[in-house]
Amino acid sequence: MTDELVELRHQEYDVGQQVARLRQQAFGNGGPDPQWGDLAEAERTLADVRGRRRALEAKLTGTGRVLDTTGPNALLGADSTGLDAVVRLRMSCVPTAICHLLDATDHPLVSCRIKQSSQEPRNQTRRVRVTCRVEGYSAPAIDTVELTDRKPRDFDLLPSFFPAELAAVSELTAATVSALVEDLDSAKVEVHRTSRIWLLARTTAPLWIHDPSTGGWIDLTRYLGAFVTPNAPDVMSFLRTVAEKHPEGRLVGYQGSKELVEGQVQALYEALKGIGITYVNSVIAFDPEDGAASQRIRLPRESLRDRSANCIDGTVLVASLLEAMSLNPGIVLVPGHAFVSWETWPNSAEWLYLETTMIGSHGYGDARRRGDELAQVYEQLPQQAKDPPMFRRWSLRDLRALHRITPME
Repeated sequence: MTDELVELRHQEYDVGQQVARLRQQAFGNGGPDPQWGDLAEAERTLADVRGRRRALEAKLTGTGRVLDTTGPNALLGADSTGLDAVVRLRMSCVPTAICHLLDATDHPLVSCRIKQSSQEPRNQTRRVRVTCRVEGYSAPAIDTVELTDRKPRDFDLLPSFFPAELAAVSELTAATVSALVEDLDSAKVEVHRTSRIWLLARTTAPLWIHDPSTGGWIDLTRYLGAFVTPNAPDVMSFLRTVAEKHPEGRLVGYQGSKELVEGQVQALYEALKGIGITYVNSVIAFDPEDGAASQRIRLPRESLRDRSANCIDGTVLVASLLEAMSLNPGIVLVPGHAFVSWETWPNSAEWLYLETTMIGSHGYGDARRRGDELAQVYEQLPQQAKDPPMFRRWSLRDLRALHRITPME
């Protein structure tokens, strides 16, 4: 570790402590009035230091190679295989809760580049099969290529995981990814290598995942939409309690007029307050990646059952009820926190915000004001090129229609 990296990590830790204190004041169950100016400045400083630290680490670390026959020190080089083969790991942590929604084009587990070595005859054609699997947890992902004229072939692979095996992943679990290259013409195994990866717990909501091949970060925040479950029986049943809190005893979604919408949201808030939903600052999920963002999360039915919720729990719970009421909710993410929003009228692009951690301790008006303040502060913060966005609002309408992110249950 270089002196520069040591200094950046110390800076990140010190600024992170300051940010954590200011965030707690801003997010923590409606405490004293936050120091918004100090928080905004500290967030900018932390994003800058973290971006420089990540950039330096990307230069100093490897490139996520699982298999490589191109280097001079490769155990099986071009002399023995006749192939230049590189398989790079793209996710060192597999988000087991939502991996069934991922595809190889956008979120591969490995990326491959295969070509004939320069020592092979130019007119020789070779058929090569590449197989990738996570031992004991997935079916094989297979691609077969025909190599000619020493032209490289690039492709991505993502195995299909076994639901029954993933259901048992209740904590961070080590697993093995294997990469196999076979020459189909000679029926020979050219190269077979393995690498260690991590399976995130099924109760973990991944926000960003590290790509070891580039040093960059993969944004998975849109997949929080899978935890929004408007059709779950417990959610649908709770709508009756919500309707009973409405002055007219009914929920009409966007029917009628724009002025009627917020009254339905307030009825939802009062219904959750009435059953004693309490804010609980749950533990962050264990994650092996330094700086990777993930969070333990309850499904909405579990929050209704337990009468407790952290910020993400409360956000997906309220979003589920809003969507079940035929409104368009939004999941809002800022550094270290999540809260909920809703579109005031279909396709209006006008959003209102609600701080769900205040349900157990404050009235609807206070929670609305705090949500609006949070949105205003973080929307104005400049975006950092090497850091996840400071403000992200995912419209459930867009997640369902454009990204095909379906409810988990």
